[in-house]
Amino acid sequence: MANSLAQSDEKNAVQLEVVEGRKLPKGLTEIKALMGDTKRTPGYLFDAVLTEQQRKIICFAAGLKQRHVKMSFYKFDFQERKAVHKAILNLQSIVATFADANVLMPEKFERTQPKFDVVPHLVDESNTKTQSH
Repeated sequence: MANSLAQSDEKNAVQLEVVEGRKLPKGLTEIKALMGDTKRTPGYLFDAVLTEQQRKIICFAAGLKQRHVKMSFYKFDFQERKAVHKAILNLQSIVATFADANVLMPEKFERTQPKFDVVPHLVDESNTKTQSH
């Protein structure tokens, strides 16, 4: 019986065609290429792209030691990597604050202080300092 089933399957067998893989749209192909790119990792950027000054700033903001500036990111432990990540996000939010206020132009930093008091806790500090002298 098994032989008769095998023979009938051979008689009824349909010729299969070779189907080429589905072509991905150009945008998806580019995204897929970017995701697999080894140059798009925190370690590569820290080690090969950032300048020493930029690594110093990040390490300082992360609370790391001077030795971390010269170390490869891949030698950082989990907590150090997490600290770097948090530091970068904090620095990004600081830059965003200044950018949103539209005050990143050099001339904004060269001007003298405003004629009005804008930060109450700093005003209180300056008033107590002038009164004590």
